[in-house]
Amino acid sequence: MPPPGRVYKKENLTEILKVSQFIYQIGESKDLRRKNNEVKVEDILTDKMQHKIAYLKKCFKNYKRITNGKGRGIAAVQVGIPERFFLLYKETAKEKYQIFINPIITKTADIFYRYSEACMSANSLVASVIRPAWVEVSYFDEHAQKKHWTVKANSKQGKIENRVIQHEIDHLDGVINIDHVESKELIFESGESDNRNTFFEEVK
Repeated sequence: MPPPGRVYKKENLTEILKVSQFIYQIGESKDLRRKNNEVKVEDILTDKMQHKIAYLKKCFKNYKRITNGKGRGIAAVQVGIPERFFLLYKETAKEKYQIFINPIITKTADIFYRYSEACMSANSLVASVIRPAWVEVSYFDEHAQKKHWTVKANSKQGKIENRVIQHEIDHLDGVINIDHVESKELIFESGESDNRNTFFEEVK
């Protein structure tokens, strides 16, 4: 009896081959396993830093194009820039690309959710990770303005955005989503009907 999802897996692996031209996979860069360098605030508005931010946006847009809309966020280290900034894709917002520079978690929720996470740098493994429902984060935006993220998990989009932020901050510290579970808990994404839980499960 052949394994399921053969057609989907062929399509998925073809996508992975294409995005691997600009997305680093675990084992391809030591920086994916290191704490990344803080960005000097006075450097944010320089042409060099703005070019890095533009490149991160370009890579993310290319990823979404190649994968027909997948992707909710990306850290700079995943495209070869070992510095502490990432992009959050806000699907329902007018400004869809939000940049977080030097993010610091200042508060976390007392409620925790389990949710299946994929990662661009660990294709096509899926990890069922437990995280706080929301976090508050201080950061600088791409205009060098100090900001504070305070969105709560009162909607599915709020839950997703808070989860993505935590996932990307992990990247800046050299942590991958698969590090949060035992190897026997990992699954391979094998079909669009999916063999992973796509709902938020509250953990008591």
